Amino acid sequence: MRHARRTAAACKAGAFLSAVVAGYSATHHPWLIVPGLLAAAVLLVAAAETQRAGARRRARYERTAAAAGADEQLLRPRHVGAGANAEDCPACSASPTPPPYPFICPGQPAATDQTREQ
Repeated sequence: MRHARRTAAACKAGAFLSAVVAGYSATHHPWLIVPGLLAAAVLLVAAAETQRAGARRRARYERTAAAAGADEQLLRPRHVGAGANAEDCPACSASPTPPPYPFICPGQPAATDQTREQ
């Protein structure tokens, strides 16, 4: 259970208990129900606001994760290829494991504008 849901559930439980206590207090005097019901209303408003804040936080996280995934896809390093030295290849130098000796870039060259036009 996430933080916002847990807090909202606790506020709702507190509102329920406050309403029950207000009902019991009303058996002694009818005006004693007012403070308990006001406390229950405040707790229910707090629960609703917490749920809205949690939904906004989840939506912001999903937008940020989607943007990060798109950036990662766009900024992924490309292989130089064509027998180039692996030290000059951005994809090989970013790799956690370097290519084996003779350190030649194993990848295919990235498509350029000239090859796309043909």
